[in-house]
Amino acid sequence: MILSRIATALRQQNWVAVALEFVIVIAGVVIGFQITAWNGERADRRAEARLLERLHQEVQTLLDIQSAELAEHLPRAEILRDVHPLLFDAAPERMLTDTECRVIGMSHWLPAPTDELPVLEETISTGRSDLIASERVRASLREFAILRDRARRQYAELVNELFRLAARHPEAIWNVRTPLAEGQTQRPPESRSFVRVSRRAGDGYDWTLQCDLAVMRRDRAFQAEYVDNVSRLNSFVERYEEMLAVLTDLEAAIAGEPGTGDRP
Repeated sequence: MILSRIATALRQQNWVAVALEFVIVIAGVVIGFQITAWNGERADRRAEARLLERLHQEVQTLLDIQSAELAEHLPRAEILRDVHPLLFDAAPERMLTDTECRVIGMSHWLPAPTDELPVLEETISTGRSDLIASERVRASLREFAILRDRARRQYAELVNELFRLAARHPEAIWNVRTPLAEGQTQRPPESRSFVRVSRRAGDGYDWTLQCDLAVMRRDRAFQAEYVDNVSRLNSFVERYEEMLAVLTDLEAAIAGEPGTGDRP
């Protein structure tokens, strides 16, 4: 219809009508593009809200998991710090406790930390990271991704050469097959640090570690490998503390966005 009117106006040399029809056409095109842009923006904002909600939930979950994992390893580092005066200083000699002996024997144990944020990987793989409008959230996500990549590289280095002291120095620390009390299926864990480690040694028995402090104090090879393990454990704990700080900042950034649920 518009083309017909323009053709008629041209035949009649009605230039005002021609110009008016062109203005109407251009205005319609501009308005159409604007409506499309508005609809696209609204769709992006709805997608962003869903993305932030998922990201918020996953960050909260990862915070809880990482906090639990740190709570599992931090006591080990603290126990070993308390052991150092016995092993290296002139502190009065005493027997190591069962817990201290066991933690020394587990000084090589550094399980891989949980550090996945599935929605972040999905967003990167689909190229939709531009959906997040908040610069603070984007900056916090970048900081998390950078720290996680560095922590993964450092973890690979940490576990590259750990010393299993009971296997390398059986005169200083060794496993003993110990009968359980009647009715027990396994010895109760002395702390959360031991929950993941199975010590079963057959029906009615489990493995316990025994230590000879005198041998440990005079065996420099044992001490060198022990210090190496402890240093790696301390670095392992520090990476958790750094990651928790970054995750806490990311959680606060996401929670500050409109429409994102608050952490319960």
